[in-house]
Amino acid sequence: MVFLTAAMFYLWTADTTYPLALHGGLHLIEGETDRYNQLANSFLHFRLSVGPAPRGLLSQTDPYDPSQNGALLSGINDDLLYGGRLYLLWGPAPVVVLLVPMHLLGFIPTPSLTDSIFAITGLGFALATLRVLLKQVADAALWMCVLAGVTLALASIVPFIERSTAVNQEAILGGFCFTMAGVWLAISALASRRASLWRLVLMSLCFGLAAGSRPTLGLTALVLVPVYMSLRSTRPHRGLLLALSAPVGMCFLLLLAYNQARFGNPLEFGEQYQLAGYNPKLAHFGDRSYVPPGAWFYLVSPPRPTILFPFLQLGPPPMSYPAALPTKYLPPERTAGLLPMAPIVIFLVALPRIWRRRPGLLGPLALPLLILAGAGMGALVFLSYQIPATTQRYEVDFATLFLLGALAAWIALSTEARGARRWLLRIGGGLLAAWSCLTGLATSFSGPANLLATEHPGTWNTLQKISSPLSTAIAAATGGPVLADVSAANVLESSPVTYDRLTAEKTGFWLHTSEQANLTIVSPDTRTVALTSSMFPAVLFSRAIQDGPGATAIRLRGPGAESHIYSVPLHGGVTRIPVRLRPGLNHLVLNPITNTSQTNAAVPVSQQLLVIKELSLANQ
Repeated sequence: MVFLTAAMFYLWTADTTYPLALHGGLHLIEGETDRYNQLANSFLHFRLSVGPAPRGLLSQTDPYDPSQNGALLSGINDDLLYGGRLYLLWGPAPVVVLLVPMHLLGFIPTPSLTDSIFAITGLGFALATLRVLLKQVADAALWMCVLAGVTLALASIVPFIERSTAVNQEAILGGFCFTMAGVWLAISALASRRASLWRLVLMSLCFGLAAGSRPTLGLTALVLVPVYMSLRSTRPHRGLLLALSAPVGMCFLLLLAYNQARFGNPLEFGEQYQLAGYNPKLAHFGDRSYVPPGAWFYLVSPPRPTILFPFLQLGPPPMSYPAALPTKYLPPERTAGLLPMAPIVIFLVALPRIWRRRPGLLGPLALPLLILAGAGMGALVFLSYQIPATTQRYEVDFATLFLLGALAAWIALSTEARGARRWLLRIGGGLLAAWSCLTGLATSFSGPANLLATEHPGTWNTLQKISSPLSTAIAAATGGPVLADVSAANVLESSPVTYDRLTAEKTGFWLHTSEQANLTIVSPDTRTVALTSSMFPAVLFSRAIQDGPGATAIRLRGPGAESHIYSVPLHGGVTRIPVRLRPGLNHLVLNPITNTSQTNAAVPVSQQLLVIKELSLANQ
């Protein structure tokens, strides 16, 4: 039931991001193509590149310089430029295993479908692994088993990245899928102390394919060591060793050969040739000074509370980092640490003690769980060391490896304990697991780019309306109405994003007479407040905003069907607009109006603007 429910949620998440389809993966919106589908097409034509680089890019003095290539990267952003051709940074294993066969069958899936296949299959193997672990623990309560399964489904960061479609996410989810398949085969073999030859070969192959998707997952193959130690008495040593080492070793060799064929260096994965928002020739990959901030953002940085659904957003680094960032550190993407997001992982600290002093609790499974957690920590440290920035999606590489060990430790300790300690472990761990589920669910609605709100505003507004009682309660706790959201295309000012701030980030913007700004105010009760702002008419001339005969009035619509027009001083000034609020969410619309009797008719209406700055609420 957990698997089926989570699978349907994964499919809904992916489909409301980009349509699920078996065709159309090569022709996405705005003329872009899915790069993994394009790589599959290249492989079928015996090519390793996805095509020649645009001539305009090659004509630049430095095609890697963002100041020169910015307008030329449409559809090829993050590609690798080498020898006049374009390559992909992301591992080829998902293309070889899934997309090449689908192309041969006549299907070209959209990236959301590819993501869903890998995500749901990986979840199935993760839950199958959990099932093996639960069988090892006697008398595990049913509610704990169900909660552990839901935690694996929601706290793994997988739903978060399904809220976006990009080739790097297909690689990440492919690595997740292959890793979980290998882990299930390894854990089940250790639990039963037997495995057929084909299972051993498939186990090793899965870990090799994981590394072929995400090289950071290569360390997970270390779990093959306890498998060999456990099964060496059941079959000839040489055959067992060959079955466990040959497939993963062949995958590693093929990956090195792939790099050699592309870049003339088996250890070159292409980072220094990447077309991104920075110059890779000047970037410094791999530095010990990157490890502390990287570990902080991946483990400790807390999420940020909001007053509107989904009530949690990823933290705004570098604000949470207590020290100065290294000089060469790139602006990090918003990243929330695994400890505040999924605090159930704190039970990992008990796993070494269970392995050494309580071997009966998890039997032969404690050591492989420790090895997998160590592999996850290795991936975290490598990502922190190698890349001078962090991103939430990379947490998929290690989150589930941590969760499996932590959940097993929680359930095992709760089963062994007696009396008050037993209930403390059960209820305390249950609360941590429940919070882990809630944070994973909340961030899955917004994702990296808030695509549910932009692509399906009706669904988003419905979810906000359903959850409005909680927003109202938060407003009451703050002591008054909160200007929670400002949606405007042309932003001039933004207030600093902080952990203790619930008000909207945008405080200044300008509007054409054909545009509008949408505001959301959360009020704990019925009252009248003043919407205050410094407003002045302006004109847009040569793409620059100048004082001039622009809009001289503004129309306010809402809440409800109310509509009022207020004059704007010709030379600007502070404008106070009274607003009658209702309890809950209040949606307002602002749009400028031009009074032709007061403006210069020589200025086209299309150039007339209204500038709004320092927008805030005040008592009426």
